[in-house]
Amino acid sequence: MRLFPDLKTFLEIEIGSFHLRIAWYAILIVTGAIIAYRMSLRNAKKIGYGKELLEDYFLMMMPLAILGARVWYVIFDWASFASEPIRIFYIWEGGLAIHGGLITGIIFSYFFFRSKGVNLLRIGDCIMPNVLIAQAIGRWGNFMNQEAYGGIVNEEYFRMFPSFIKDNMYIDSAYRQPMFLIEGIGNVIGFILIITLFKRFIRKKNGDMIFAYVIWYGVIRFIVEIYRTDALYAGSLKIAQITSIVFILVGLLGLAGVFDRLFKNVYPFKKEKPVVLFDADGTLIDTQKLIFDSFRHTFATLKPEVQLTDEELLLFMGPPLYEGLAKYFDESEVDKALEVYRDFNHGRHDEYVKAVNHAKELLDYLKENGYEIGVVSSKMHWLVDKGLIQSGLADYFDVVVGREDVTHFKPNPEPLLIACKEMRVPHDNLIYVGDATSDVQAAQNMGAVSIAFVNDPRMKEALIKTKPSYMVYDLIEIIEIVKEDRTWNELVM
Repeated sequence: MRLFPDLKTFLEIEIGSFHLRIAWYAILIVTGAIIAYRMSLRNAKKIGYGKELLEDYFLMMMPLAILGARVWYVIFDWASFASEPIRIFYIWEGGLAIHGGLITGIIFSYFFFRSKGVNLLRIGDCIMPNVLIAQAIGRWGNFMNQEAYGGIVNEEYFRMFPSFIKDNMYIDSAYRQPMFLIEGIGNVIGFILIITLFKRFIRKKNGDMIFAYVIWYGVIRFIVEIYRTDALYAGSLKIAQITSIVFILVGLLGLAGVFDRLFKNVYPFKKEKPVVLFDADGTLIDTQKLIFDSFRHTFATLKPEVQLTDEELLLFMGPPLYEGLAKYFDESEVDKALEVYRDFNHGRHDEYVKAVNHAKELLDYLKENGYEIGVVSSKMHWLVDKGLIQSGLADYFDVVVGREDVTHFKPNPEPLLIACKEMRVPHDNLIYVGDATSDVQAAQNMGAVSIAFVNDPRMKEALIKTKPSYMVYDLIEIIEIVKEDRTWNELVM
């Protein structure tokens, strides 16, 4: 076994008649793809998608993209393979055309994500800018194979370059422009611009990050191809420049919203009504007085020396009950405090509980207009059901998720994701309505639209600090919000 036996080879193994060479070309392409995958996985998790989705996608897409890149290259350089077709399979020698890989990857992505019920434009925004990093790394594979170079230059051209770049750019008895490096630098610059300035100041809708990628790469590649001398041709035209022009046009039309209008009833451009999930206590069901009196009773019974103000009681709203009590009671005392709290709360439940003002009117509108709606609460499931029945709201909902239905609680987005799964609806178009900071944060942690309901004016400042998508002071205001023509998610890359 030999490491780096020559410039093109990373590892060579010879055992008897067995001979294996692993080329730098392969190592660098796979490395770039893995880095892009890891970056995309991090982004996908921020919008509520687990590791399994991206793993399945990557493991199927990667070999197909390589195959597409090879086929594209062979089609437009058939003269190099016609006399010895077996060399079509020698991809370690180089010869992958990125445009062919991108087109294959896009086609596969369409069918894969559609079959999974995932918004292609939204997940694509998480993935495509990272492809620029993969391409920048992959270009070093071209360098190792002495590909992707430009015209002849003198040795002085490389005075500011490391010697290993100069030496490997000595091709066919002359120094050549390192177009692989220029394109790679352009890709890195594009990545930085897209995920910072473009995302912040220009992006308006799902898919815009994809369109920004195809525009940027189209421009960079078109410019690079002007100087490349080892390009693929169709007649007198460079294939990469033709394809780059198509990419640029597609990107510009996409940013302008042309596809949204032309294909407004076709996946992935079809706009769906949002799924609307609600917190229960303080949002749909008026339980504040019951909760406050339950805490007062608990502390009067077990810690009479602690006199809680209304402001301190407000801090209990939102987080799980155990978590709130654990701030005041030792671990050995929390279970007893829970027992005292629940005895009072459950025993007085029906005399306190009622629907929040305009809750029924809002729910009537949503049901009559075909919105999928559900409840996600940190309370025990049976107690949420009891509250909904007592307040006359139980018949509205397709699903109710309570404390015992989840492993992680708000602000973790798991309860919202479980609700969508039980409703058999995608979570790419989701609104979550709640009156606590943890409700807003749960929505934000999966890139959903958050509506903060200010049911108690004393919670206003705390809710403002969480920067919800919307703030309302009456539930009936939500009717006008759901009518808006917009993307029902937030970009959280």
